Formats: sequence, structure tokens, C-alpha cells
Amino acid sequence: MNEAIQILYDSEKIQKALSFLKEDAENTVAQQIELASIPAYSNHEEKKAARIREIIEEMGYQTKQDEVGNVFAVIEGPKEAPVVMVTAHIDTVFPMDTDLTMHREGSRICMPGICDDTRGCAEVLAILRAMKEADIRPACTLLIGGDVGEEGVGNFRGVRHIFNTKQTKVDAFISIDGHGDHLTYGALSDVQFRIAFRGPGGHSVGAYGLVNPVECMGRAIARISQERVPLEPFTIFNVSTVQGGTGVTSIASECSFTMDVRSKDTKIMEDFHAKCLKIAEECAEEEYERWTVEREFAVKNSKELRFDPEARIQMSTEELGGSTGGVQDENCEIIALLKDAFRICGIEPKMRELASTDANIPLSLGIPAATITSGGDSGGTHDISEWYDPTDAYKGVQKNLVCILSLTGVEGVIPPQISKTQTI
Repeated sequence: MNEAIQILYDSEKIQKALSFLKEDAENTVAQQIELASIPAYSNHEEKKAARIREIIEEMGYQTKQDEVGNVFAVIEGPKEAPVVMVTAHIDTVFPMDTDLTMHREGSRICMPGICDDTRGCAEVLAILRAMKEADIRPACTLLIGGDVGEEGVGNFRGVRHIFNTKQTKVDAFISIDGHGDHLTYGALSDVQFRIAFRGPGGHSVGAYGLVNPVECMGRAIARISQERVPLEPFTIFNVSTVQGGTGVTSIASECSFTMDVRSKDTKIMEDFHAKCLKIAEECAEEEYERWTVEREFAVKNSKELRFDPEARIQMSTEELGGSTGGVQDENCEIIALLKDAFRICGIEPKMRELASTDANIPLSLGIPAATITSGGDSGGTHDISEWYDPTDAYKGVQKNLVCILSLTGVEGVIPPQISKTQTI
């Protein structure tokens, strides 16, 4: 156990903050429900971000909102000290017209977006309240708040903007996302893309024998689904959405599907992405040959041919997002500090090597980063059946407060424990 973290935990200020978080548990859940009731589909988080900023400013903290909508409380420390950033993502996967009516099932709160990552946002606000209540000031600069565009269509837009613009040189980064006792120290490389198939379209009878985008797409999906990817290095792929068609008696003129490929090994991810595109191209080329017999019959027997017998499928692809992952040593400085923070709170961390969270971006740049989880329990993530159980959830908020302050240190208690890494 790091001696400084023991001193931190035993200090009067930290104990006061931990007691406050237990007392504040119901208020934290109430705020979580309030925030979850504000639609915040990726790239449309303005109202939810505005409410978070309002709450932070009501506590008396200075805030900063950047060009893309990220909102942070800014607690300045000495210029020579490290800069620590802590964030939970504001967006959800649910479209803006999703019914966000809440209902309860026993101890469960059922509501789309109630956990991922609204619980993380509520915990950030609770931590800020506890620091104010206990008069805790970090011993280095702390930026803590919410970022936009973490989910799929957002493509890590908020955190990507922070690190691409380099307006702030962040030395260590924490994402609060998910639930349980997990501590994640690495990031998967990932790519999301859409493959589209286009043709002239026609009547299901009058144009029988015409190249068919939907049936071509079906064969492409079937062939991709028969592929296998390695379990080590860990790799996954998923056909996620399918769109297209105009009517039950029509040969569609256009259709598409989207895919997600992730891997610990960037080259494996890139190679499988390329393989999927090649399969789709082959299916588009083969579609013309598939209908040779029917097409020749139609040409010979139709007085008035109602389709172009030489039409081909046009295949195109669009990359929707992605990031390059990064893996740290499980015993590197930031992870060692966070392990001790978990344990001083009586929680044995469940180590997770890989995930896809906001930490992907700093990790891809070699900046120390980790993902820690919220308190409570949840299920149905990314589905309208999403639920959250706040039983003893305050313990997770307490643990996350100690995790953050174990990096930043506390004025008058311990100095920053994380090193300054961004000196240029």
C-alpha cells in the first residue's frame, strides 16, 4: 500500500467527504434521474451539458465549455504540478425521440440511459459537492466534468477534440464509465463503418432477373458471419444495423449495413476491416452472374424489357469512426495508484485489460489513462430496457473520490502522486 494514500484516506478532510457522499446518496440518484430525463443522443447533448454546467456553477466552481460542448469544472493548481482530467460522457445511444419515462421495478430504476453514462455524470457532480463540503482542494490542476460524443456515432468526439487541440496538456486521465468494481488499463483498437449496395431497382415481377442490392447484401453479411477472428489477441466483429428496401413488391435500389470491428492488435483490426470490404466487393461483382439465367430468359421472352440487363451493383463504404488503442503495464504508475485507492476503500479491483471508453484517446497517444466504474448495479445497457439499482451505490462514489485524489493529492495532506508526463 502506498503510504501517501493511507495518509490521504485517514485524513479528516477525506473522512468528512466520504461521510458526506453516504448522506448524499439519495440526492445523487435524484440528480441522475433528472439528467437521464434530458435527451442526449450523441452529437445532440446541448441541453444536458447546459444543465451539468449550471449545477457545477451553482456549487461555486469555475467552469469551462469548449467548442464541441465538453463541460468541466476547472480547479487550478501550481503551474509546475501535473494536470489530471476526470470525465464521464454526457451522451447516450438513444435517439432524441426515445421515450424517457421512468418506472421502478423493486429497487431498480428503469429508464433508457439511466446508467450509461448518466450515473457517471451524477457521480462527478457528487464528488464535486463532497470536495466543497469538506473544503478539499487538489494539490494540482483538476479538470472534472462531462464530455460529448463518446458513443458509436460520436466517435469519441469530445475527448478527441481535447487531445487533438492540445489546449490543455493532460498528464493523467480517468474515465468514469460502467458499473461494478472494474479497473481498466488498456483500450481496444476499433473501427465502425457502413457498406452500401446500389442498383437501379424495379418491380419484383417486371424486373425479375435484375441485380438485387438487398439479396447481394444478405450474401455479404452471411459470408462475413462465417469468418473467425482470434480470441488472442482479443478481437470481435459485429454486424450492427441493416437498412434498405422500399416495399414488399419492389427490388430495392439501395441498402446498407454497419459493422464494428475491435481488437487488441491494431493490425488484426485493420486486416479484418479490409477483408470485410473485399467480401462486399466480391458479392457486388458476383451479383450480376447470379442472375444470368433469369436475365437471359427475360431478354428472350419479354416484348418490352422493363430493366437494364447490363446493370451492375455499385458497392461503397463509409468509415463512421474508430480509434487506435493502447495497452499499459498493469503495474504502471497510474494503475498502481488506483489499485491502492480501490483497496484502501475495501474493494478488490477486477482488472480488465481492454475496453472501449474515452480513455482510448489518451492511451493511443501514450498518456496515462484508466477507466473506473460507478457504484451500484445495472443491466440492459444500450437497450430501452436499461435499468439501474442504486443499492449501496455510494460506496462506488467514495471509491472514485479516493481514486481521483490519490492522483492529484490534496493541499495540506499529500502532494500529487501522479507524475507530470506532458512537459512539451
